[in-house]
Amino acid sequence: MRHALALILLATPALAQDWPPEVAAIIDEARTVCDGTFTAGPEAVTQRDLNGDGTPDWVIDSGTFQCSTSASFYCGTEGCSVDTIIDGERGSFTLHDWDTETENGITYLTAPNDSGGTTHFLWGNGEWQIQ
Repeated sequence: MRHALALILLATPALAQDWPPEVAAIIDEARTVCDGTFTAGPEAVTQRDLNGDGTPDWVIDSGTFQCSTSASFYCGTEGCSVDTIIDGERGSFTLHDWDTETENGITYLTAPNDSGGTTHFLWGNGEWQIQ
């Protein structure tokens, strides 16, 4: 039931008004490029503290987006688009997976890399930087 509710929320723009305009714009971009029926999974929009300031930021993961006219419209062999909104600033990645990790009081966005390790990204000066 929870998954169905999340899908309804993401498929119905009027119900997503609690999102900041930057988040709604990313969802709308994805919806408008789909010539069929657009849906998004329950994990499409999540909140995490990405910059360690104690305030949840926004993560929009297109890996949960689906367009009825194309099975792989939002993801490719390089991964899926993952957008972040931190203090109104948009950051974008193409990733296969992501998470967050805090080490010594510093919060990183993390992603697996091609060598089997983990790449750490740190938000600073309005952009993501590889650490």
